[in-house]
Order: sequence, then C-alpha cells, then structure tokens
Amino acid sequence: MTAPQDELQIAYRSRTVWFWSAVWPIALALRSFLGWDTAGPLDLWFLGIALLETNAVMTALRARRGLTLTAREIIWHKHEMRLSWANVTAVEQSARRDGTRLVVRVGESDQALEEVAFPARLEVRADLRRFGAPVVLRAGSLARPAAEVVEIAERLRREYEPPTGAMRLSTGAASPERDRARRSARLWVRLASAGFGVLLAAVIVSITAPAPATRLTFAFKWTTGPGYMDQTLMMNNYGSTATAPSLTFVPLDWSGHVLPGVTVRTAYGSDRGLVVLPPRSTGADVLAFDGPGFRNVADVRVTVRHQEHSKQPAHAAGELQARRLMDGGYTEAGQDFDTVVVHNTNGVAVAVRLVCILWEDPPPGAAQQMVRSLPIGGLISMAPYAKIRVPVPEPVRSLARGCGSVKVYYSRSTDLVNV
Repeated sequence: MTAPQDELQIAYRSRTVWFWSAVWPIALALRSFLGWDTAGPLDLWFLGIALLETNAVMTALRARRGLTLTAREIIWHKHEMRLSWANVTAVEQSARRDGTRLVVRVGESDQALEEVAFPARLEVRADLRRFGAPVVLRAGSLARPAAEVVEIAERLRREYEPPTGAMRLSTGAASPERDRARRSARLWVRLASAGFGVLLAAVIVSITAPAPATRLTFAFKWTTGPGYMDQTLMMNNYGSTATAPSLTFVPLDWSGHVLPGVTVRTAYGSDRGLVVLPPRSTGADVLAFDGPGFRNVADVRVTVRHQEHSKQPAHAAGELQARRLMDGGYTEAGQDFDTVVVHNTNGVAVAVRLVCILWEDPPPGAAQQMVRSLPIGGLISMAPYAKIRVPVPEPVRSLARGCGSVKVYYSRSTDLVNV
C-alpha cells in the first residue's frame, strides 16, 4: 500500500530500541545460571518473560518505523502516539552532552500521556521531565538529516489549519490501519504490565510458600576399584536448597536381606547430620561395618531420619580440593604432613570440615574398610575461591603417615545438628 503524497515516513535506525528485548532472555538465563530458585516457580518466570519479551520485540519493531508526518499530525510509532499539530508547539534539535536529540514539544502533555498505556506512560513521563517533550529521538539515528526533519515538521505545523464543521468530522477519525496499530500497541503494553505482575506473583509465591521437600537419592558402592575409596555412599540432592540429612543405615547382604547385629560407622558424620549436600549436587560419605558377618555387607538401606536446610552453599557446588603440605612442599599418601591446603573451587561461600581416614589392609577379595576417621580441626568458613592452610593437630599429627585419605566435605555447625 502506497502512502499518500502528503505523508512522510522517517525510519529510526537506533540499536538501543532492542535493549529490553535482550534484557529479558538474559534475566531468564541468569536465573538458571545463578540458581535463583528462590525467585519463584520457573513456569511463572517463563510466562512473565514471554509477555515482556513479546512486547519488547514488537515495541522495537514499531520504533524502527520511526516517525510519520502528515498534514494534520505527527506519529511516533514506538507507542503509536499521534500528536495533532494543534498541540505541537515545536519540533527542534536539542544538543545534549551525550548527543543531539530531535524533540517534539507539546502544549498539553496530558494529551500525549493519554495516547499511551501504562507502563509505556512511565517512559513518556521520564522524557517530559528530562527533555520537556513526550517524543525524544537520537538525531543521528534518523533516516533523514535531523535539520531536514525539523524543517518539514515546522512547515506542516505552520500550515496546519484545524478542520471545522463537516470537514472536522471527516478528518478527525484515524484510518482503520492506524486505529488497529494503536489498539495493538496499547494491548501489548498492557500485556507487558501483566508480565511484570506474573514475575511479582512468582516472587510472592517463593516468599510465602513453604519450602519444598528436598528430593534425595542414595547409592552404595561396595568397592570402586584401585586408588578409590571403598564402601562409599553417594548422595544426590535434586532440590533447590542445600540440605543436611541425618541418616539411618540398615546393612544388607548380597541377597538383600538384613544383617542382624551389624552396626554402621561413618567417616563424615552423615548419620548425625554433619554432611551438607549443596543444591543440585552430589555428596558422599564413607561407611564402615562392625559385628558378626560385617564382611558380607553388599548394600545398605538408607532412611532420612531428619533433614535441615542450610544457607551454604547457596548454589550448586563442585568437589573441593585438599592437599597435604610438609615444610612448604606437597606430600602424598604415606608421607608425613603438618598442614592441609583447602581450596574452595566455587564462586559461593561454603563451610567445610576435614578428616584423615585410616584404612585397613583387607583380606583378598574383600572391600577395604575404614578403620578410623580423625577430624582435622573444626568447621572452616571459606569465601568464594578462597585457599586456606589448616595446621594438623594431634592425634592426627602422630598418625599422619597412616592417613590413607585426607578429605574435605561441606558441613555445618555442630550446634545446629539435630540427631
């Protein structure tokens, strides 16, 4: 469709009109990357972002259309704002420190505000406060030189004569195409408001709703091969918050039958709620068995007796690193050491504990069992990516050569432990 000869459309080629269309997907990506699970249900976020993103894209496309100048009005397509020449007092360039602007000044700002719906009205109000005009465009982004646009607009404004009588009735109504464009713009702006409302509702739900039950799974590994610890319990936390479960174990034989009289010890203290499992992460503990037939243990039945939520780590966390030092140099298993270097490899604060594990020399074909687990110091708080040197106390110091494994794990204060 060819525009009438008395119309002039001037495209607006600014890249900044795409700002919000880029912001909302980034916000959704950051929510997932940073683990903002406490910000509300993900499905509400998808709905809210979808409404906001659709409005942002459509607004950017309209903004790229720029201005349309007709014999009776000027139209700013970003908001489909139509300003009659009767209300326009000036179209001029305004030199600013950050670049020249083309501004459309009006006599009655309320008329301009009535042309747009909330929240687009907030942007118009901001331009009125800052520039004294409801329409403000970067002069360098116009498809025509700003001086030429000003000249044409001022000529049309001066030549404008308000219609009277029957002519006023025939020219006062907008064309069907423009009326549909205006209704569409107002509709999507209102849907953007609904998007904000959905995100706000998501946050309110996260604040008021009770904490969801954490889903935990457990897998016992009787043996893991040379160089790895045997009789380990792997613990997976699929929840969105860190948790410290207090576990009860029932030893089972190869047929899945309960082994009466066999008791269980732990290296890290998962039976006492000392092991913290970060959100969406895996933790472990080492089990040892005592009593008649303890060599026949092939699996364990795990029951969560109690669990407490923990503030640290706040997000999913990876495996920690602990290395032994002696006189400033690194040593290996079977060698003496007087210091342990602990490295928090995560970008969040954590609290950890260290243990020295003494291992038996097992009979042929049997799993290697933990003899003792000795704590190295107490609870250690670590900043993101921090490295800390921990001195080795007695009695670990006297048994240092016998420490087959020095392990660090996420933990919490014993004052909070609910046995």
